[in-house]
Amino acid sequence: MAYTYANQTQNRLPAILGVAGVHAGIGALLIYGLASGEFEKIVQPPLEGGQIELPPPPPPPEPVDQPQVETPPSARDVVAPKPPLDVSTNPPRVDTSGIILPPAPPQPLPLPSVTPTLAPPPPPSPAPSFDPMPARPANNAGSWVTQSDYRSSWISRDYAGTVGFRLNVGASGRVEGCSVTQSSGVAALDEATCQLVTRRARFDPAKNGQGRAVAGSYNGAVRWQLPD
Repeated sequence: MAYTYANQTQNRLPAILGVAGVHAGIGALLIYGLASGEFEKIVQPPLEGGQIELPPPPPPPEPVDQPQVETPPSARDVVAPKPPLDVSTNPPRVDTSGIILPPAPPQPLPLPSVTPTLAPPPPPSPAPSFDPMPARPANNAGSWVTQSDYRSSWISRDYAGTVGFRLNVGASGRVEGCSVTQSSGVAALDEATCQLVTRRARFDPAKNGQGRAVAGSYNGAVRWQLPD
């Protein structure tokens, strides 16, 4: 036992000394590197490319025969597609010359209807509820022209004669116009007659069948006679 132990001690001593030497070297390198501020650069060797031979791919599997399955016939009718149209690259020539069409037959004009059209009868006029009345004097007709209207110049010239007149009487009863229907032969007497009658005559206006006042007329005459 003592021999074996001594032998182990002698074998461990060089190992311990080697480890101590390695640590001492590393420490010296660290100290030298810190003192000088530089470390030795590690140079990497350049990469070199090359080809690697790969094994060949395995052969494809052999095809296996698939069992054929019979398809039952379809109940539908088989319709064959229509053959494609034959479109010719050379179309037929078409004559484009002018074609003169015959004139269209004349259209018959509608004839006028021979059936006479009767106009509707006019509506019946309403039955008058009043008897129409002409215009009538409302004052004394003898006062329209008097002897005092005879001028002295007419007397000295012997102006005399009968003047017929026609008066237009409005719905208000006033004279709206006068015309001589019979001349006396003296223009002064004719004019004086219309002026005096228009100013002095008053009328009850004419009335129609409904009793409303309407315009009317009145015929009269004045005899101019020289005073005694």
